[in-house]
Amino acid sequence: MSQTSPGAVRAAGSRLVRGPYGWLAYLVVGGLLTLAAPLLAPVFPGPGVAILALLQLASVTAIIVGVRRHGLSGQWHWRLIAAAAVVSYVEGVLLEGLGWFWLQIPAFLVLSQIGTPIAYGLALAGLVLLGLRTGGARWAGLLDGGIITIGVGMPLWTFLIDPAMDRAETLTSGVFLATAVLCVDLLMLGVLVRMVFDGGRAPWLTLITASFAVLLVGDGAHLLDQAAGRDAGVPAMTAWLGWALLTGCAALHPSLANTAQIRPPAITSRARVTTFLAVTLLSPLVSCLVPLIFGTDEVVSLRDYVAIILMTVLLAVLLVLRLTIVARVAEARAVAMDTQAEQLIAQTAKLTVALHKQEQLQRQLTHRASRDPLTGLANRTVFNEALQEALTRPETPPALLLLDLDGFKDVNDTFGHSVGDELLAQVGRRLRGIITAGNTLARLGGDEFAIVMPGAATATATAVAQRIRNSLQVPYQVGGRELHLTTSIGVLAGTPVSNASEALRDADMALYAAKNAGKNQVTVFDPDMRAARLEHSRLTTGLRHAISRQELTLNYQPVVDLNTGGITAVEALLRWNPTGDKPVRPDVFIPIAEETGLIIPIGLWVLEQACADARRWYEQYGVYVTVNVSGRQLRDESFSEAVLAVLRRHELPEQALVLEITESMLLATTSAETQRLISVLAKLREHGVRIALDDFGTGYSSLAYLRTLPVDILKIDRSFTTALTDVDHRQRTRAFTKAIVELSASLDLRTVVEGVESDDQASMLQQMGCPLAQGYLFSPPTPAARIDDFLRIAPWQEAAA
Repeated sequence: MSQTSPGAVRAAGSRLVRGPYGWLAYLVVGGLLTLAAPLLAPVFPGPGVAILALLQLASVTAIIVGVRRHGLSGQWHWRLIAAAAVVSYVEGVLLEGLGWFWLQIPAFLVLSQIGTPIAYGLALAGLVLLGLRTGGARWAGLLDGGIITIGVGMPLWTFLIDPAMDRAETLTSGVFLATAVLCVDLLMLGVLVRMVFDGGRAPWLTLITASFAVLLVGDGAHLLDQAAGRDAGVPAMTAWLGWALLTGCAALHPSLANTAQIRPPAITSRARVTTFLAVTLLSPLVSCLVPLIFGTDEVVSLRDYVAIILMTVLLAVLLVLRLTIVARVAEARAVAMDTQAEQLIAQTAKLTVALHKQEQLQRQLTHRASRDPLTGLANRTVFNEALQEALTRPETPPALLLLDLDGFKDVNDTFGHSVGDELLAQVGRRLRGIITAGNTLARLGGDEFAIVMPGAATATATAVAQRIRNSLQVPYQVGGRELHLTTSIGVLAGTPVSNASEALRDADMALYAAKNAGKNQVTVFDPDMRAARLEHSRLTTGLRHAISRQELTLNYQPVVDLNTGGITAVEALLRWNPTGDKPVRPDVFIPIAEETGLIIPIGLWVLEQACADARRWYEQYGVYVTVNVSGRQLRDESFSEAVLAVLRRHELPEQALVLEITESMLLATTSAETQRLISVLAKLREHGVRIALDDFGTGYSSLAYLRTLPVDILKIDRSFTTALTDVDHRQRTRAFTKAIVELSASLDLRTVVEGVESDDQASMLQQMGCPLAQGYLFSPPTPAARIDDFLRIAPWQEAAA
């Protein structure tokens, strides 16, 4: 930027090179042209001037393109720098080169001289704004730039500016303008150097700093040319073009996209302190002493001393102002650090309180994770850990007690879960009062509790179990009600086990045995229980496949009319003959089928087979079939429909089927469930299916059920038949039996006596008027084919006679 070509930039051919290394190609090509063009202009005026003009235009374009490419066109500092390049091009090429040198119009020279300070002012404003983006005190950048400017300006005044002015024949406006421009160069360079000191090591910052250093050199050469009364020479032109070239490179460099690489300044730095010290001490010394030491023919004028003194004073003022800013910043940071320290102390106190609360919460969570929320006892996790730890001492196996409350479900169903929860809490408190230190008491879930007693002998564990049983059967007061509970306890003691799973399994077997023994019992595990359990599991598995393997069969036992000797009905009796094994008794596998729910598919199979066999017997002889039905079958919602479907499938009339039930299956449930089962039986009876009440006379409420049950046949239990021939009980048994027969007759019910095994029993029953009987006297349970033979020959007629 100068009077002749202050906006000279370089060009890299007709197009700017793009890409990550475009700036480098631009630098190499433009650098060669920058060095060659000033030399060619005097020799080849036309082409040389054209190349200079194109170089300057290319440099302006490079700056504008680079700023836009990196998204910086919205930032004012780059807008001002780009505007400075444009004004420099206009005043240097168009106004001075084209308007003055070529067209010789004086007005263009005046306009060019006005454009020069505008271009420098725009560039200075842009650099100042760029320096302010680094943060710190607002005027710190200007002060730093001023200090560097004055420090460098003293020697520059002594060795360049003042001699140039002395050699000038007349101090023209060009000399003064060149001097002013040189001072602005110093200030701009000082601002850039300050940014470099603050840690700005970005390549673009290095390039732009180098460009303004080259500009300073060019303007210094131009001052010498002006003082000599000549136009700008090759050094000045080359330096101006170099400024434009390097500024364009800075704008094109990829690092410009991340202007955050200029870090906020520190309060001070070693490089800055060293520079300021050197400037403060060396600049005055160099400016004053060097001319005296080396001598000069020229007399030092008063103007020189006044200039040096003024610049020294100004330098001192700037240093004082800069130190004031440093002190204020340090003070502000000290206050901020004090504030941060206070905040840190407050935050530390809050953190301590938060950690304390977190520790309390952690303890609460740990307690909750290990405790049953209802009773406060240990939960299953703690129980498993305690049991596993106790098992690590095999020389003294632990005792394990499993408790299950008898009848607790009835409490929940009758009074609600809130009463049940309070009852469980009271049970937990009673248990806690019995268990001693070193033992682990836990609630496993529901109404099941467990106790681990490390190293306890069988006698000790049994004694504790008896105390628990006695304590828990004492009445409870809950919500103004008196409730009663008992407990069944399974004890594992004195038996080595390998792991917690085996211990729980064996204790559960003992608990199961206590339940089956009538509840409110204490049962100690015996190894035979394990064998029985394994056998039970084996039978269960086999029973699941019995139908598919065709291992189930039906035997039939006839029901005989004692008066005629004829067969009136047959009772279907299920038999299981596992493949490759001995037959399993019904009293063994029927309870297993009930327990596992297999009785439903097995019962349906029995019904199908019995109806298939009974069709021919009913059609030919009028013999009906009776099939035993379990309570679990009756509870199946599809039972009644399944029975009617089987009858339709085999075309068997409904009256040819009798379903046998026991009163025990009705007594073993709630009254509401009993009413539902009765409604199922009543529905079947409405369709013609008859109902028989088996084992009549063994239940305490049989007579009461006769009023409500939809019953057609009473089957008197075999215990009455056996007692008929017992000398001690004969008279009373005959009276009871006769009363039942007469009661049945009055209620229009048929009566069948079971278990008839002798002629005397048959004769007595006949004398009492009992019409029907079944038992081994007539036939044991036999296959269907044998029943066919019996019906053809009717052998009981002779026995009845």
